[in-house]
Amino acid sequence: MGRVIRWGLWGTGRLAHHVADDFARAAGSVLAAVGSRTAERARDFAARHGVERHVAGLDALLKDADLDAIYVASPNAMHVTDCLAVIAAGKALVCEKPFALDAVGARQIAEAARARGVFCMEAMWTRFIPAVVDAKARIDRGELGAARLLQGNFAYAVAPKSAPALFDPAAGGGALLDRGVYLVSLAHHFLGVPDEVDGIAQIDASGVDVQSTYQLGFPSGAVAAFSASLAVHGSNDFQVFGERGRLHLHDPFYRARRLSFQPSWVPPDEPASNAASSGWKAALRGSSAAQAARAALDPLLQRLSGRRTTSMSFAGHGYQFELAEASRCIAAGLAESPVMPLFESIAVMETLDALRQSFAAKRGPGR
Repeated sequence: MGRVIRWGLWGTGRLAHHVADDFARAAGSVLAAVGSRTAERARDFAARHGVERHVAGLDALLKDADLDAIYVASPNAMHVTDCLAVIAAGKALVCEKPFALDAVGARQIAEAARARGVFCMEAMWTRFIPAVVDAKARIDRGELGAARLLQGNFAYAVAPKSAPALFDPAAGGGALLDRGVYLVSLAHHFLGVPDEVDGIAQIDASGVDVQSTYQLGFPSGAVAAFSASLAVHGSNDFQVFGERGRLHLHDPFYRARRLSFQPSWVPPDEPASNAASSGWKAALRGSSAAQAARAALDPLLQRLSGRRTTSMSFAGHGYQFELAEASRCIAAGLAESPVMPLFESIAVMETLDALRQSFAAKRGPGR
């Protein structure tokens, strides 16, 4: 049996509870201590999750010589400060997304970790979910041919009173940093760094983007169209269209349990050449009866066309996969994860910065 990495968890918010639950499922990992800003919260959290030690304050957690690594689950605006403290203490770390509020902060963390020689990784857990791992492998081996188009959506309605930090610019709120970062990071993961970035946002009175859309262009010629929202419930899926087919990460894509592959095909009622599609033929195809028939036949047609959906169910919330990867890397003496390297965390933040610049440029006087 290999080395087991002993972790401390900094932060006791809602997400931290999910991470703590999944430690029991993460190979080579054990949650040995938890720290919070107050002793009471740390104690209650430890009792709920069966954690052996609890402390008040990050300094106290970092003084625990028994810990190999720290999982930073503090508020977004504290990530840079907290990560720099962990690095200075010589502990390996995984930091929740977004890695920082901007690329400047992301570079600070990365440079400090490299200088200190400690393992450091952004907790972009979606990259480690089995369905996403499989999708990445299919793209890399050319199963789709050349990838041409990415489409994705991450949208859930949230009331400001229930999640005030999401509506606070100083806290790193907004649809882009909370949801859009998943879409952008996955696009980087699949196709590399975009060379064209554009976006538009609905900015509310607080100054955060409650809804935003993103258009990315890649050196290969591929393009991406994404949207994120705090105001409505969306499709919450992610699709990759290539020359020879389509991959579909089903809702919710960020922890997808189903992946579909659809080879390219031409539906029988939509011939490649529709020059003759006029008059009574077009009217017939547009009738409600024809539309209902197509909807009823579509599942059969898709099966006949070769569509395959793979179930990749897993227990827990899905954080165990990133935890296992981080523990594997730390035990092996690696400074970064090959799946989520530091240069990609920086590049993703650079794309987010460019999107925010695009939002600002499109806002006229008084908006």
